[in-house]
Amino acid sequence: MPLEPIIRFGGGSDVDALRADIRQWLSEHLSDEFRRTSANPDYLSRDGHERAVAFCRELHAQGWFVPHWPDEYEGGGRNVVEQVVIREELAYAGAPLVNTNGVNMLAPVLFRFGTPEQKAEQLPKIARSERMWAQGYSEPEAGSDLASLRMTARRDGDAYILDGQKTWTSNGVLADWIFVLARTSPVAGKRQDGISFFLVDLDTPGITRRPIRSMTGYPTFAEEFFDGARVPAANLVGAEGEGWRVAKALLDQERSNVTRAAQAQRYLDELIDWCHARRGSSIDPLADPVNRVALARAVERVEVGRALSYRVAHLQAAGALDPGLPSLSKLYHSELTAELRALGAALLGPAGELMPDDPDAVLDGHFSEGLLLSILHQIGGGTSEIQRDLISTAGLGLPR
Repeated sequence: MPLEPIIRFGGGSDVDALRADIRQWLSEHLSDEFRRTSANPDYLSRDGHERAVAFCRELHAQGWFVPHWPDEYEGGGRNVVEQVVIREELAYAGAPLVNTNGVNMLAPVLFRFGTPEQKAEQLPKIARSERMWAQGYSEPEAGSDLASLRMTARRDGDAYILDGQKTWTSNGVLADWIFVLARTSPVAGKRQDGISFFLVDLDTPGITRRPIRSMTGYPTFAEEFFDGARVPAANLVGAEGEGWRVAKALLDQERSNVTRAAQAQRYLDELIDWCHARRGSSIDPLADPVNRVALARAVERVEVGRALSYRVAHLQAAGALDPGLPSLSKLYHSELTAELRALGAALLGPAGELMPDDPDAVLDGHFSEGLLLSILHQIGGGTSEIQRDLISTAGLGLPR
């Protein structure tokens, strides 16, 4: 079933018309290939990725790829309500929005901390899907405890020399560029001090990249080795030593989860439709009241998730975001994704364990593959345990 507005936040006939326009356009331009891979849109083959890039360029021509950006950077100049509507409609349909690291994470940071030259160089290329970005935060001994990172950046004239390693790099295989955190001065007081934020071309001499295959079989992650890689000083975002402030702002964007709730609604609707189609048969999940209660709870959880996503988006736009709310949203949607995928796999029975490439897979393997990916979502971007800690300290003001 299509998404229904649950919270208006200033919507109305114009927003309803926008929804209708997007749905009509998607019915004509979104291929079945992407609708089938909606559970896993970021994990495409190289050929599939190129087709997704072409789709995103068509989307950009409509003004819907970066709808909230100002006109000078090729955005649509739309308000927050329109932005949320566009994103959730695309997510629900399974549209392959490539370069989420660039659009959803790096771009907001550049708008806030970037120099005019950095904005002019990077933002239009992101909008046109001409430059793909990877996130270079995690290291072998610095994941959720990011402040313990060991990569160094030493100033040398008009450049910095980067040495160290990044691992479990999101979109590391397909990316052209990577944003990284590196230590520009040794630890003296707080570990967060002396860390800087850099934009790095992955073709820079001294960088070696190796793919990492995940449990789903996709080599989308990578590890990078920096051995004297020379990065222009003009690629430093923010002041030297203030990278932690930049990184925190970026993670707030990563954890807003505007589209995750719409994806959850899509999976839930597919599951409910599948159950209804088997009413009265020998395989009727709804005959068991336990399953009916579980589905009812899932409906409630998804509705709350959409409301939370709208709230985060509006507070971000107003510059009034509670410091603990992004972590709450990230935690909620990570746990919701895991719960929903586990419920689907259980209701589907043995067929729910088949992966998408199996000819007998049910619902395109969304729940089997998604169940594996839900583990990733509970770790990537900060583990659920870390989110609970941030909610209690930054959000509630409790002592550490």
